[in-house]
Amino acid sequence: MDWVNVITETLRYLEKNLLTVKGPKEVALMVHVSASYLQTSFQMITGYSISEYVRNRKLYLAAMDLLGEDVKVIDIAAKYGYETPESFTKAFSRFHDATPNEIKKKKKPVRTFLPLKLSFSVKGADTVDVVIDTTAPFFLFGKADVFENETCFQKIPGFVTGFVKKQLKAGNYGPFYGVSVGECESVLNDQGMPWLSEFDEEEVQKITFAERFLFLAGSEYKGGEIPEDMTCIEIPETLWAKFRCKDNSTEEIQKMRRFIFGEWLLDTDEYDLIAEYNIECYNLPSEDGKGFYNEIWLPVQRRAEK
Repeated sequence: MDWVNVITETLRYLEKNLLTVKGPKEVALMVHVSASYLQTSFQMITGYSISEYVRNRKLYLAAMDLLGEDVKVIDIAAKYGYETPESFTKAFSRFHDATPNEIKKKKKPVRTFLPLKLSFSVKGADTVDVVIDTTAPFFLFGKADVFENETCFQKIPGFVTGFVKKQLKAGNYGPFYGVSVGECESVLNDQGMPWLSEFDEEEVQKITFAERFLFLAGSEYKGGEIPEDMTCIEIPETLWAKFRCKDNSTEEIQKMRRFIFGEWLLDTDEYDLIAEYNIECYNLPSEDGKGFYNEIWLPVQRRAEK
C-alpha cells in the first residue's frame, strides 16, 4: 500500500468535502485503508487528527466569510455545521481567540489555517531494527478505558503509569502492555467474544468512526482470579512487526511511534498493516541487565501472501 499516496489523497478529499465530511471512517473508505491506522498516520504526519484538521479549516474559512461578506453569524454557523450560534461562537472564539463579531468588525486578527501540502522525504527507515515474527495467542489482564484520538497522547501515559505503579507495588515487575483496539473483532474478552461487544451502541459507533478507541494497560494473565475492577482480553496469534525503543521512557516510545507512522509505513513495500489493534510492550529487560526498553508491535501481513 502506498501510504504517501494515501495521505495525499486524504488531504485532497478533505479539501473537496470540508462542509460534508462526517469523520475518519468516511475518508478511510474513500482511500481504502483502515480508519484507525489512517487516523494515526495522519495525526503523526500532520500533527492534527482528521477531525481537528477539518474543524480548523472550517473555522478559518468561517472567519474569511465574516470578513468578506455581509452575513449573519447564525447563517455562518449553519453553513459550517454547527447546530446553534452559541456552539459556533464558542468553537470560533477558542480557535481565533476572538468572537465572530470581533473578527467581522476587524477588531482582532484572524488565525490562519491554510490547506496542508505535504512534501515527503522518507529517510532513516532502513536504520531501525525491525523484527518480524509470529506470537502465539496470549491473555492480558488490566485496567481498560476508552480514549479520544485527539487527546490520547496526553492522557494515556498517565493511565499506564498509574497501572504500572500499582503492579510494581504488588510485586509484579512486568513486562507490561498497552493495547489499543479500534473497530476489530480479533481481540476477544474472557468469554471468547469480541472485546468491542462489551460496549454500548453509542460508544461502539464512535469507535467504529475512529473517533475513539479501546485501550488496556495490562500484564500477562497466567491463571487465577481476575480483580473485579480489571478486564481480561485475548490477543490472537499474529505476525508482528516489532520496533525496539532505545529505553523505556514515554518520550522514546512516542518518538518511535512518530517514526513508524511518519517514515517506516511510508517507506515499506513488503508489509501491510492488518486489523485495528496494536501493542506497546513496556519494561523489557536489556540483555546486559543494566536497564529496560519498550517495544511497539504492529500486526502485519506480507503483501505476497494476499
